[in-house]
Amino acid sequence: MNGLRAVLEMTDRVQAALAGGDWQAARDLEVLRRGLLEQWLAQVGLADAGVAAAITDLEQRGRHMIGDVQHHRRRILREAQTVKAGRTAAAAYGAVPEPDDSAFS
Repeated sequence: MNGLRAVLEMTDRVQAALAGGDWQAARDLEVLRRGLLEQWLAQVGLADAGVAAAITDLEQRGRHMIGDVQHHRRRILREAQTVKAGRTAAAAYGAVPEPDDSAFS
């Protein structure tokens, strides 16, 4: 089960990178994690009940990580839309001609 331990530790590292907002590291670690998972499955096969339980746990953790990434992506897109709307409003405000103060004199 050392292979499983390596997969679980790498999963922890991917989750930590995601939690820290280090998307590139999370991506790179996920590639390594998948390789470890493939190696482990090739060694143990799928017949063992413990393997099935471990795969179920990994699947749930993977789905949780995907949900976290999607949440952060939506947040970033909302923030980008807010910035874009602010820039558009500032440009429109800047395009309004200055009032002619002589009319008030």
